[in-house]
Amino acid sequence: MSALRPALLATLATSRLLAQQTPGEVSPDALFAGALPRIDLRLEPAALQALEKDPRAWVDFVLAEQGGATLKDCHVKLKGSAGSFRPITDPRPGFSIRTDKTLKKQEFRGLGKFQLNNCAQDGTMLLELLAGEMARKAGVPASRCTHAWVSLNGKALGPYVLKEGFNAEFLGYFFKDTKGHLYDGGFVADIRPDIEVDRGDPKDNRRLMELIGACREQDPAKRAERLNAVVDVDAYLRHLAMEQVFCHWDGYSFNRNNYRIYENRTDGRFHFILHGMDQVFGDDHWYVFRRPGGLVPDALWSYPAIRARYREQFVQVYERALRPVDWPKRALVVAEAVQLRLRPISAEESKRFTDRGREASERIRRRLDSVRQQLEDASRLRRSGGAVALGAYRWSRSTDKDAKANETDLDGRGTYRLGVDAEGGADWRLQLALPAGRYRLTAGVRTKEVKADPAKGPGFRIRLSGQSEDPAVKSLNGTQTWRSVSVDFALAEESEPTLVMELKAAGGEAWIDRSTLSLVRLP
Repeated sequence: MSALRPALLATLATSRLLAQQTPGEVSPDALFAGALPRIDLRLEPAALQALEKDPRAWVDFVLAEQGGATLKDCHVKLKGSAGSFRPITDPRPGFSIRTDKTLKKQEFRGLGKFQLNNCAQDGTMLLELLAGEMARKAGVPASRCTHAWVSLNGKALGPYVLKEGFNAEFLGYFFKDTKGHLYDGGFVADIRPDIEVDRGDPKDNRRLMELIGACREQDPAKRAERLNAVVDVDAYLRHLAMEQVFCHWDGYSFNRNNYRIYENRTDGRFHFILHGMDQVFGDDHWYVFRRPGGLVPDALWSYPAIRARYREQFVQVYERALRPVDWPKRALVVAEAVQLRLRPISAEESKRFTDRGREASERIRRRLDSVRQQLEDASRLRRSGGAVALGAYRWSRSTDKDAKANETDLDGRGTYRLGVDAEGGADWRLQLALPAGRYRLTAGVRTKEVKADPAKGPGFRIRLSGQSEDPAVKSLNGTQTWRSVSVDFALAEESEPTLVMELKAAGGEAWIDRSTLSLVRLP
């Protein structure tokens, strides 16, 4: 952790960044080095009608590039799910394209399979491209992206993000053997026996069933042995680290969505592939050691040693891929390059990339500043006397009712507020990953007319989850001016305790000053 610094200092020019190679990094070609092709998708009326009826069915079309080749016998279907799908009659549908479905060796600029993303959920049109660069620099599989100007039957749709598909060429960037099974998790679905097969023999699911069986093994010792034999655990932990950095709530580890898994025949183990990163960098305060969920992480997270390995992999990813590069500046560089290439096509769209670049740059800057701070905080809490301010962390409330829990200002202070209604009180919670040791949680609190009640609760308290019956946990009642309260707790081993600020009473309100929330590692 000593290598962590207050800011991301190193800056690389575009060509040097693309040329710098690490294991898993993709060498640039003309398309992904910044070319902006102009593509016209030519569909017959019957094909358009077919997409209206069944957007997921492949239909024939002709792909024509201005100044380039015209490819016949290509296939297209519409892409996108809940938030990004648009019908073929929409001004900006998204497309999945195959040029090699009928003619096996036919490619568009070296690609037989790619997507044209409409960026319905990414106003910057830059996030997946930049997230993919970060991931590949960390050795985590993710597709390359560039931009394209797209027309449909001669009618301009505008700029799109062109993303390479998951085919043998893609797999070859990361794995020596590209003939293993590639599985598509589908929409909000975990790994399962009937998972969609993108590549490989659907009838040969022996290794897939071994993965599922290993995750469901009840004996902890046997489960660990079986998991290590069928999952590249460290590779998954690096994948998880990138999901955490990206705040990729819609990926595998937090929504069981937008993922591929590949059976690497070289070592017989499964690897995860990032996908669908058009909503990343959306939560500055996302906790980088947040507990993941899903078949694989649920099977792994019961082992303290795995959680320790995750921390190690996260720091390695940070040191290797995030700290050495000025990623906010990189966003501006990419946006400027797109702007220049769009200028001869559309001055209006070109100008938009100035604001898009600034927005992407600022989102990335805020997120990476938060990541750095969280890593420094984690380092402090591994030392006796280490103190961390918790006001900038993302506390979650137990209710959707603002009347019971909301964030507000009081006496010039930013606060977490708690109230009581007929259904009872509420609480704010924060789960942290902490090493064994003794700790003190402290908060500045103000209360108003808090009424303890034997049936409804003792009033306002801060505590550790599971301490509700601990007599050492004191409560506040009545009307109190700002005062400091604290609670001590001990952890016998590395764990993920949940800190709680709660109001359980017959009535009243409480406010917690965010700036006073702190956690100290006691001697």
